[in-house]
Amino acid sequence: MKRETPAADQAIQILDDIVPRELYRSLVESSLTLDWQFGWKTMSNPHMRYWHHEVGYGTKENTEDCMAQVSRHRLAVFGLYQTWLTTHVFPAGTRILRFYLNGHTYGSEGWPHTDSDRPGEVTTVLYLNEQWQAGWGGETVIYDAAGDIACAALPRPNRLVIFPSDRLHGPRPLSKAFDDLRVVLVVKVALPAADAADEHEPDPALVAFLRDGGCAGLAHSGRDLLTHLIGTYRILRRRGAAEAVCLAGLFHSIYGTSIMHCTLPLERAAVRVRIGEHAERLAWLFCMMDRPRCWALPATAVPLRTGARVVVAANDWRDLRLIEEANLTEQGVLDTRRWDALTHAPDTAGAQSDRT
Repeated sequence: MKRETPAADQAIQILDDIVPRELYRSLVESSLTLDWQFGWKTMSNPHMRYWHHEVGYGTKENTEDCMAQVSRHRLAVFGLYQTWLTTHVFPAGTRILRFYLNGHTYGSEGWPHTDSDRPGEVTTVLYLNEQWQAGWGGETVIYDAAGDIACAALPRPNRLVIFPSDRLHGPRPLSKAFDDLRVVLVVKVALPAADAADEHEPDPALVAFLRDGGCAGLAHSGRDLLTHLIGTYRILRRRGAAEAVCLAGLFHSIYGTSIMHCTLPLERAAVRVRIGEHAERLAWLFCMMDRPRCWALPATAVPLRTGARVVVAANDWRDLRLIEEANLTEQGVLDTRRWDALTHAPDTAGAQSDRT
């Protein structure tokens, strides 16, 4: 359950247990398999060295989005985490500027520094140690304009600290009693301009149609179904999916699914008029498929929750997997096991129809 620890400085957020448990566990386990390099330094004091692993490349001056670089890393969990961040923590249109891990042992110290001098940029620090004692030190300290300590956050498990990148900050030294590696996952982002956030939002008329159909009153993944549908649409838009696929994502659970059983007063004909035949067919197929079992089978034999089987065209099969990926990502449950199941799903082409 997410807990938000109030900081005296309103520009700083300390969020506990916010990352989904399976995703956090995968991040911790992945940090143990990295090719760590010793000798990384902070330019404010180049004599202080520590361990480092770069995931999304860029310098302090970088303003370009490095999400594609993160997604190409050999460990898919980093791509899943950045998607979770840009879906659940930051608004649509957020750019990833840096993505890396730092490691400190006793005697390898950081130094107070800033990550950027540009407004609208934010630093996130996620601690990847599964246990922490107060006596071990290692707090992340964030300073105010006068140089006094505004906030000090212990590196507790699954704690996420968020603050403006132009704030002076740094890790405190570790106690000699700590004989392990203090690991932090640092992601630096650029927030979108206020007028750019709307480009990933669905048509208000479609949102109203879903709301009138009862989606806002139906519980889903700890929230309501409408919130989940809009979030899925945003993810597909950010990933450059075709318009029909994005619209199918917006409607992907309205007929009920093998996992979520519901009955909404939404007729297929009415939906088809609003989003088009192709998008509606994708949404209907997604609702009817026997998930997750279907992903292990080829498109020529897709099982439905009614017990029948359906033939799906190859392009539609790939689009349905995109929707499933966005669906699970939006809920924060797309761990490496589910990711592997989707990316290795058989891609055998079916006929150009979806006849049972």
